[in-house]
Amino acid sequence: MILSSWVWQPRSLRQLVFIAFFLIISPIGYMLYKTSNVLENQLQESYRQTHMALQLSQQNNMFERLAEDIVRSATQFRIVELPAIKERLDEQIENFNNQLSIQMFLAEQSQHRQRFEKLFLAVQTNPLDESIDTLPQLARDQAEESYKKMEAELNSLQEKARLNRQALWWQTSLLVLATLGLMLFFSTAITRPIAELISRIQAIGRREDLPAAPIRGPMEIVTLNNKILWLDQHLQELEQMKLNFIQHISHELKTPLTTLREGADLLSEEVPGLLNKQQHHVVSLIQTSSINLQTLIEQLLDYNRLQQSHQIELQPVDIHKAIMKAVTPLQLIISEKSIQLTLPQTSHVIQSDPGMLHRILGNLVSNAIYYSSQNGHVIIAARISGKKLILDVENNGSAIPSDDAEKLFEPFYQGKKKRTGPLKGTGIGLSIAMEASKAMHGKLTLHTNKEGKIVFRLCLPLEPI
Repeated sequence: MILSSWVWQPRSLRQLVFIAFFLIISPIGYMLYKTSNVLENQLQESYRQTHMALQLSQQNNMFERLAEDIVRSATQFRIVELPAIKERLDEQIENFNNQLSIQMFLAEQSQHRQRFEKLFLAVQTNPLDESIDTLPQLARDQAEESYKKMEAELNSLQEKARLNRQALWWQTSLLVLATLGLMLFFSTAITRPIAELISRIQAIGRREDLPAAPIRGPMEIVTLNNKILWLDQHLQELEQMKLNFIQHISHELKTPLTTLREGADLLSEEVPGLLNKQQHHVVSLIQTSSINLQTLIEQLLDYNRLQQSHQIELQPVDIHKAIMKAVTPLQLIISEKSIQLTLPQTSHVIQSDPGMLHRILGNLVSNAIYYSSQNGHVIIAARISGKKLILDVENNGSAIPSDDAEKLFEPFYQGKKKRTGPLKGTGIGLSIAMEASKAMHGKLTLHTNKEGKIVFRLCLPLEPI
């Protein structure tokens, strides 16, 4: 059982690269060795055949000359019958036999040997026998036959070379495929753990939980993964400390802030005594600042809650009523700025978390109203597209600078364009809307950003994920 679950892992990235290089280059080296051996053997065989063909050509030429000399001597002996000519004829026949033995050895032929011996026996028995005159033709036949045999061997060598070339092509193709397979395997073995590291780093950036399964790979990759796990744990501890701090300091600020607001309200109502105009102005400033501070504290607490894990509570929500709930607290500023407000003509009932949806709509609608120009317009539209609810919140105004558009959803970021109204922005409203949309598996984007038309779009799934 232990052996079946064991998987070899390289000790280091250097070892893995070395093994990959060795295994990839081994088929290439084998192919070069095999090809050199085949070419060497073919070259040796070609050299042997060429050398033999040259020797056979020389032997055949010599045969023809010897055959003509023998016929010439035999003809002379038949005319004058001198012993010297007979002696010369015997020497020529003996020399011819010696060369014939060599020729038969080189060409591996023996079918004409008996015919040559029969002619020589006849002339030696009867020097006047005229059958020896056929010797040159017999020598030419022998030469032609040896040439044909040599041509057949050369053709066979050429066919063998073709087959070897074809076999080498097939082997090369197979080795190329094997090399590609090894390259794919080792590149995957190297890039796979690196890709897992990248996904884990991205998960840390998105504040998602890291996979519990360890990364298998070289020692350097495993060590880097351990450092990433340590970093993730450290970041979680810092995040928890930050959340605890915000929650603690926000609650600590709410008690004196409540006292401050109550005191400012009592002064504004002149309960302790009458106030002059300047004193009323100071009290008004205290009230406005305390309201701003209370709004900021509530948003900090809201943002803090959204950073923590929570369970979405789905229930039927009427979109039109949800929009009206977000618009109602802003009626005063709508009247002061003479804003033309357009609401959806039809309503939709979906399964959603009312609290999360109110956070999103409240911040988007207030953002659109506060940043609208005087006598401007705000359009809120809702529609169903496929399995998604699409909510658009549009207002007129100047286009948002590209530098600001990239950072709109970052907490506490306030762009160059300032909102109008009695309450100043805190730079956290859109961040709360973004976190709430993520909690409901939705998507919040700046859909349109051009002069006179700014549209924020919220896409929410109709079915639970």
